[in-house]
Amino acid sequence: MHVHWENAVPFIAWMRPYGRRYLKADVFAGLTVAVVALPQSMAYALIAGLPVQYGLYASIVPAVAGSLWGSSAHLITGPTTAVSLVVFSTLGDMAPPGGAAYLELAFVLAFLIGIVQIAMGVARLGALLDFVSHAVLLGFTAGAAVLIAFKQLPGLLGIKVPGGGFFFEALFRLLTRIHQLHPATVILGAVTIAVILGLKKYRPHWPGTLVAMVLVGTAVAVFNLDSRGVAVVGAIPRRLPPFHLPSLTAAEQVGRLMPGALAIAILGLVEAVSIAKTIADVTRQRVNVNQEFIGQGLANIGASLFSGYPGSGSFTRSAVNFRAGGKTPMSAIVSALAIAVTVLAAAPLAAKLPLAALSGVLIVVAYELIRQKDIVRTVRATRSDAAVLVITFLSTLLLSIEFAIYVGMLLSIGLHLAKTSHPRIYSVVPDLATGKLVGSAHGQTCCQMDIIQIEGSLFFGSATFVLDDLQRRLRHHPDAANLLIRMHHVNTMDASGIHVLEIVLDQIRRWGGGLYFSGVNHRVFLVLKNSGLLRDIGETRIRSATGHAIRQAMRETFCPGICATCEVAVFQECPELKQGNWEIFGPGVQPRLCLGPQPDKR
Repeated sequence: MHVHWENAVPFIAWMRPYGRRYLKADVFAGLTVAVVALPQSMAYALIAGLPVQYGLYASIVPAVAGSLWGSSAHLITGPTTAVSLVVFSTLGDMAPPGGAAYLELAFVLAFLIGIVQIAMGVARLGALLDFVSHAVLLGFTAGAAVLIAFKQLPGLLGIKVPGGGFFFEALFRLLTRIHQLHPATVILGAVTIAVILGLKKYRPHWPGTLVAMVLVGTAVAVFNLDSRGVAVVGAIPRRLPPFHLPSLTAAEQVGRLMPGALAIAILGLVEAVSIAKTIADVTRQRVNVNQEFIGQGLANIGASLFSGYPGSGSFTRSAVNFRAGGKTPMSAIVSALAIAVTVLAAAPLAAKLPLAALSGVLIVVAYELIRQKDIVRTVRATRSDAAVLVITFLSTLLLSIEFAIYVGMLLSIGLHLAKTSHPRIYSVVPDLATGKLVGSAHGQTCCQMDIIQIEGSLFFGSATFVLDDLQRRLRHHPDAANLLIRMHHVNTMDASGIHVLEIVLDQIRRWGGGLYFSGVNHRVFLVLKNSGLLRDIGETRIRSATGHAIRQAMRETFCPGICATCEVAVFQECPELKQGNWEIFGPGVQPRLCLGPQPDKR
């Protein structure tokens, strides 16, 4: 397979013309993103069951790799809420969260995810994301938001609750311990939420999350609240993300990690591509989906090798980057460098940061994840969309969260196949006044030929339905030995569709009739040709216009005796044919010689 150099080093395309006109805007946007990313990254690490510094590490090297090898000018790669939640769900039963074994599994998981994503990008499988419907994303995101908010309640209330179990089990354990809440912890968490929401409303351009965390962290330090039972983050190592090869011991768990890795790979790609496309719709930038797959894959491999954990494109940080005026992927690199400098220079300042503040941040994030207007619109749109959304939501709450992604995808695909497996099939006749084809009314169809309109694809999913419908129509028209199929709205056909037409052709030939087609597009025509069915049908019996196909059927296969006794006039040619005038098709044209009565079709 030939790989063009632009695919191997795509960043050359925007680095070559890079100049001072972009640098100022990118530096400002990158620093703005870093202000948002610092508290978010630490909070998201808690969701994943990791020490907070690993969230910071996951925002450095992955952000650089994703920006250099991706295709979006504004996408910022790093930890996200949904991916962090699936990471915890995947690893939570394999090792104690936060321990050395857990960290090694997280590194291996990130590596597997990266390999899967790169493989999908190289194989150009971007079209697969089309099968993850908007309803699946809404349902999964809403379910994940509820789980994230719920998981933060113990930290917000200062209650120690054993982990594990399903949603309602954990809820019951929390309710039975509600009397153990710690007042100072509750106040700090509530202040964090109030400051974030207040600044978002009255000072939307201020870094509300950072202000809130500085405020409550200062309160803990001044009043020495950590010695009074308030849980704090503790000291963060003042160092850059250390290079680390995943251990062979953790690599032995690949079989158990792979289902979660595949789910996170798909979820991460859906997140990243959706965000990139949303911003590109405004900026008119072209997003290469397959290149974005490779960029996200390399970002996750970078996380694996430099002490991070799996991530994806962040909607919040990408939106901040766009609103702050970022022009090129350099803004993501600036944000990563700013976070790295902060880790080196200011890591000890996080020691007094209360965990309740991070829980408050995540509860606000979880609330904002629930897109209420989109959910209402989707539920009202169609029953199938509503079913996919609700079932995905409930699966996220009640089942393993990575399994919920598969449930939503399979349900979407199943409903899509259910729709496409029943193409619309109906009989049509020409309107004698206008010449246009209309649905046959009151059974006024030709005695010798039925004209069928098929609207949908002829493929393995619809083959049985189409065959049953065509055979039923043939049985209900015992004298109509000929069949004309209008395929103007048949976009695709496969071997199963060919098999259906072979059965119909064989049946019609046994009855002494002919099979005709009109409006066959080029792709379907090639399938007919390559399969050999075109030779069996006869290339002259496939016409572009329905009128031409009708006249050819009349000339080749209509019986004059049947026309003479037919009580209806369906076509403009019918009056002449009833009188035996076949020269309307050309001088010297004679009717077909019909021997004996038509065969019984029963």
